[in-house]
Amino acid sequence: MLLLTLFLEFCKIGALSFGGGYAVLPLIEETAVLRYGWISYESLADLITISEITPGPIAVNAASFTGYTVGGFAGAVCATLGCIFPSCLIMAALAVLYTKFRQSTGFDTVMSSIRPAVCALIFSAFLTVALLTFFGISSFSEIGSTRVNAPALLLFAGSFALCLTRKVPPMVVILLSGVLGVFLL
Repeated sequence: MLLLTLFLEFCKIGALSFGGGYAVLPLIEETAVLRYGWISYESLADLITISEITPGPIAVNAASFTGYTVGGFAGAVCATLGCIFPSCLIMAALAVLYTKFRQSTGFDTVMSSIRPAVCALIFSAFLTVALLTFFGISSFSEIGSTRVNAPALLLFAGSFALCLTRKVPPMVVILLSGVLGVFLL
């Protein structure tokens, strides 16, 4: 029953994951942390980190990590297949529709109207990670019991500044942040 639940829940997540991996993280949080309690907020932070540093799409890596945590290898397979199955169906259908309607202005309107929702989902994922990493809380309702993780906040600000002002390649910033994180965090 657990494997079927993993497959079906990640099918829902996969079907709603417009905008890539970061947009799917709030959906995984809602399902895996809040609804089923499969993982904790600390595990969610680990999931995001592991999903970002391992090769492949973040959403698929996150599904695999969650599935493995809950149901071992079989759980990872079910969650991963559930995550990619809707995308395969949707892409096949969109390929047919695109060739038929690509000149339509309505198609452009639909695609451009999805962008704000995708931005909101990505920002929600950023807030979840930032609150947990910088303040040790999982929601704004816990704001009174905060502790500031100053080294993590400074490391983030420095990394952001390097990428923005010095045009340092992201891979260099990631490696540098990892080395500094070992000593500071």
